[in-house]
Amino acid sequence: MKDQKKLITVNGRVITLTLIIIVIFIAMSIIKGELFYARSNIQAIFSNLSYDLLLACGMTFVLILGGIDLSVGSILAFVGVIVTLLLQKGMAVPLAILIGLSSSIVLGAINGGLVAKFNIAPFIATLGTMSILRGICYVLTSGYFIANLPVAYTKIARGSMAGIPNKILISLTIMAVLAVLSTRIRGFKQMYYVGGNAQAAFLSGIPVVKTTLLGYVISGLMAGIAAILMTSTLGMGQAGFGLSFETKAIAAAVIGGANMHGGEGSFLGTALGVILVALVNNVFIMFNGSPNWSVGISGIILLLAAAVDIIRVKSQTRSEARK
Repeated sequence: MKDQKKLITVNGRVITLTLIIIVIFIAMSIIKGELFYARSNIQAIFSNLSYDLLLACGMTFVLILGGIDLSVGSILAFVGVIVTLLLQKGMAVPLAILIGLSSSIVLGAINGGLVAKFNIAPFIATLGTMSILRGICYVLTSGYFIANLPVAYTKIARGSMAGIPNKILISLTIMAVLAVLSTRIRGFKQMYYVGGNAQAAFLSGIPVVKTTLLGYVISGLMAGIAAILMTSTLGMGQAGFGLSFETKAIAAAVIGGANMHGGEGSFLGTALGVILVALVNNVFIMFNGSPNWSVGISGIILLLAAAVDIIRVKSQTRSEARK
């Protein structure tokens, strides 16, 4: 019965988000006309969606576990710097990418180990790694861009298939795979139980430490893949890439139905949350708002989503108490 209620809640969230996105799109098409639905503007809306979607999917797993990962933006920057530096020195593209993604997995495992093994609060653990990695990025690059990357690398994200950019196809495919894994594979399904009640999960025989490590490793890997796509698209690496991306990732995941207290999360909802955040930012700019407010808008959306969740939880508690 409880699982059925969660499913109804998630489906309700998906339907609500879909309707909101449709309403905003129709309203803006009427108000701004071709200026809004022009191909160039639609491309602008979805230009960063691939990076945000990957980070938000990784963040969804962490939130399901009842944690948080503030280091995803810094992992993105770090992997981007490492890969582009290796490529600049003449390393083969596949090997450079392999090293970059391997480092993202290791960094995710470090975050998971700090949380699961050493019982450090997720906020503190990932805040620490965020600062360390960002500092290393600036030391390695001295603040300069790392350019002159091989064409074989830039083609990875700049290419397209049937008119759809490769980076969008890659991100959507990865999201679909993660969504299936979260409902079909035991290790992934156990994250919901760990996030709902870690102690009860442990007593039930669920390997809480390994499950937590898995969640943070996925979060790190998603940041690593986002780094490959971003540096491939822009043709450069830079220490400032990924700044405040964690805010958008958390906002999108929470809007999509992930509970900050753990135990809940929907990947379809997360995808819709990413689209909604991107759409709201675009609407703000269309009304002559400064693009520099994008991070602030994501923060406002996050607070609103958190407030809605608090109201929803209180409402459910009251209804259960009456029964």
